Amino acid sequence: EFSGTLKNYNAFQIYDDNELIAGRNRLSLKVNQSLSFGELFAKVDIIDRYSSDRDFELFPREFYADWYTPNYDIRIGKQSIIWGKSNGGFVNDILTPVDLREFLTQDMSDLRVGVTALNIRRYFGGNSLQFIVSPTISTDLLPESDSRWFPVQTIPSPLPFRFRESSGENDLSNVQLAARFSWRPTLSLDIDFMAYHWAHPMPAYSIQPNFLSFQQLPEVTLRETYKTSPMAGYTVTWQPGDKWIFSAEGLFVNERLFTFLPVSINRLEDALENPLEGIQVLQEFDIRADGYLLTKPWIQQMIGVQTSFSGVTAGLQGYLEVILNYEDRILPQRLFPYITAFGQRTFLQDRLQIFSVGRYNIYGQDFWAQVQGTYEIAD
Repeated sequence: EFSGTLKNYNAFQIYDDNELIAGRNRLSLKVNQSLSFGELFAKVDIIDRYSSDRDFELFPREFYADWYTPNYDIRIGKQSIIWGKSNGGFVNDILTPVDLREFLTQDMSDLRVGVTALNIRRYFGGNSLQFIVSPTISTDLLPESDSRWFPVQTIPSPLPFRFRESSGENDLSNVQLAARFSWRPTLSLDIDFMAYHWAHPMPAYSIQPNFLSFQQLPEVTLRETYKTSPMAGYTVTWQPGDKWIFSAEGLFVNERLFTFLPVSINRLEDALENPLEGIQVLQEFDIRADGYLLTKPWIQQMIGVQTSFSGVTAGLQGYLEVILNYEDRILPQRLFPYITAFGQRTFLQDRLQIFSVGRYNIYGQDFWAQVQGTYEIAD
């Protein structure tokens, strides 16, 4: 079986210069070959980005083989593994990296990029036990440092900053393992328990200062850093009736990397505006083997509800991230709460679908929202 889709996407900034901020053609091709023992599947994207300099990319998303037996499903290759229950957030859904290079201008179905892994699932009636082995750390695809979507925007500063990707080597220490037990005690209740030895896909940034010399001015290099850690998680979904679904999800990371500073945040902000203060602050940074990174236990929790009424499906989910054993020198804040919401409605005998999803960060008082409409002309 051979199939595919062709998408054209254009996004414009509707203030200042009204510039084209994202423009691309995406040709997604899928090939599925049935075999006597299972099947082969491949999905490849050919992307033409034309919003700035012309950029063509051949992007293999998935390429795997399936082997089915009466009690086992075995999949090997590059694949998407989805363990989370969240909308607009990622809690246990950390096995498959996502493409954040253009962030909000991509459809949710185009975010996942696949992880190379051996995936074995053993069934016990309605329950199952699943094992994942990945030979290397797979990280989210982040924007370039000069992109409008990069988390740290360029600001006037007397201290030049450089961002570098992770320089870690692939060896046996980077092999990642995960296991999930799926328990179905009743028709209305689904419970999953997870255990990991995995690297969280979002990085911390190590700090590498370069001091004043005759050859160069002082500058700071920030490098993406990842660390495998023991983790544990769970998901619960309870549907007491036709109209209500309650869900909860949690993840505990024993050793999550965080950046810390030898100076206060106030002094750092002053240094960004005052060249003399900037040089003085830089002198308080030493060249350290740890790159100003430390590990702390970290918890992420979600609780949500979904309901249906008058043809509308709507849901609300609340999240809280907590750094345990917190120290004031850690750059991220100890608590980080946020909320996501979504709604969906179909019209015209289900041919027209309106879908919306959004997220609000409580402390930052910022939000994003997407509204999408799809009309099916023919089957």
